[in-house]
Amino acid sequence: MGRGDHSTVSQFPGAPPEPPLTISVVTPSLNQGRFLRQCVESVLDQDYPGLEYLVMDGGSVDSSVSILRTFEGRLRWRSQPDAGQASAINQGIRETRGEYVLWLNSDDYLLPGALDALARCARANPDAEMIYARADMVDQDGGRIRAYPTFAFRRSDLRRKCYICQPGVLIKRSAFERVGLLSEALELCFDYELWLRIGREGRLVHCDALVAASRHYGQTKTASRRLRGLIEAGYLMRAHFGVASARWSVKWVVRRWSLDRSRFLTPIGWLAALGSARRYRRRFDARREASVRGRRLLAALERPPMLSVSLAITPAPEPKLGTPAPAPKGQAGAAAS
Repeated sequence: MGRGDHSTVSQFPGAPPEPPLTISVVTPSLNQGRFLRQCVESVLDQDYPGLEYLVMDGGSVDSSVSILRTFEGRLRWRSQPDAGQASAINQGIRETRGEYVLWLNSDDYLLPGALDALARCARANPDAEMIYARADMVDQDGGRIRAYPTFAFRRSDLRRKCYICQPGVLIKRSAFERVGLLSEALELCFDYELWLRIGREGRLVHCDALVAASRHYGQTKTASRRLRGLIEAGYLMRAHFGVASARWSVKWVVRRWSLDRSRFLTPIGWLAALGSARRYRRRFDARREASVRGRRLLAALERPPMLSVSLAITPAPEPKLGTPAPAPKGQAGAAAS
């Protein structure tokens, strides 16, 4: 199937081709004007007939709104303060209707033919709740750093590391109906936690196609808040597996080393490293009492937001194109990861 051929040939002569799978793409963004145009164009240039595109801007004060206005009539967008990145994505999923959903942060972008490749894989695996493909890691200028390490799904492997690259993930809407939306209690690892939740009972399929570019630079939330990310990952391990794996303990020590090498550059520095790893593992052991803050987070993970109250697909009213809605008080905008 070449680019632009979006239909599936029927096995019955003379029968019309199957319609393309409908895909909703949601982009959360906040003050990402320097990357936003490339992100949006990478979606619209897919020329995919089953595309629905919604940009959820968190009330940007840079050039983002003026950039979005140049795409009037080609996508839906809104700009207003929100409750954070996960909340913006969840609201975007509620307001779209596609059979499948892909969210694309505004500093990432799709590669040509990405939606075709993902749709073909979804067609070939109709029982899969989630399709994930290959992606490249790129720098802030779009220069390739290396391939993101992805491979065939095994939940036990996902316990050790996150080998699924978020901008290359396509999720069946029925999966959100079954397990709920992204946990808004998490700031950094909400995608990872969703993979774990879907993979507990659902089928995840690795698509061997290069579909996206994930931007890695010092100002991303993931890069600038690594300790927070490791703490959240520890709670995910506790919630889903009962205890953090040794690999996450090692990651914790390595990060602490990078921040304060003097603690470990001593004749008995290895003892400090072992002690740090042991404390991390004990902190995220379900057999031990969690802190008050930890108990709140674990309780929130048990109650993820639902697609709708009735678990049916009931999209919210569509906003007017490009019209900022009144800003709720006391809420922070969504940020790209």
